[in-house]
Amino acid sequence: MTKKTIAVIVRSADPARIAEALRGAVGLTLRGDRVQVAIADAAAAHSGDRAILRAVATLTSFGYPVGSGDAAVAAALREADAIEVWS
Repeated sequence: MTKKTIAVIVRSADPARIAEALRGAVGLTLRGDRVQVAIADAAAAHSGDRAILRAVATLTSFGYPVGSGDAAVAAALREADAIEVWS
């Protein structure tokens, strides 16, 4: 089975929705595919929220990159085989 790269793009400005998206990304890692998360500029303002920090720490501790900013979104989109957008 070929591994896919799944890009999880977070565009929401709602901290609860951002945390939910990141928890969803953690769940996607269980499939064995590569997961790359990119938090758009609109969502990055809430990156200090505890639930968000915890989810980012979990993803990065397992070796899954979490980028911040619109440039990270563009990079994730270029590498993705599948895209999941949270807005």
